[in-house]
Amino acid sequence: MKKVAKKTMALRPMILDNAQQIWLAGLGAFAMAGDEGKDLFAHLVKRGADVQKTGKARVEGMVKTAEKRATGLRGDAEAALGRVRLPLDKGMATAMHRLGIPTRNEILELTKRVEALTKAVGKKNGHRRPAKKTAATV
Repeated sequence: MKKVAKKTMALRPMILDNAQQIWLAGLGAFAMAGDEGKDLFAHLVKRGADVQKTGKARVEGMVKTAEKRATGLRGDAEAALGRVRLPLDKGMATAMHRLGIPTRNEILELTKRVEALTKAVGKKNGHRRPAKKTAATV
């Protein structure tokens, strides 16, 4: 047992030295990770800003493309509606004439003529206002 104790005592400084070196290596790794962590964080922030800028430009390009496409489709739809509406309007006007129903334009024209006649009658009568209706005259 004395031999084992002597060997153990002889290995003790070497074990303590190895333990100290392991401890110092750990501290060095911790310090290095701290230093590189700052650099890594700064690098990640820069990279993120670049990705955001690129992504934003892509999205804006896609929005512009979609707006152009929507404008074109809207124009196509309006043109198609015009091609459908014109024959329908003509058909409705023909049917209304057959039934003796005046069109909107004919009613507007008649309204203008009635207003013109009303003015002419007013001038001829000397701008007299019509008498107000009372309960006795009605």
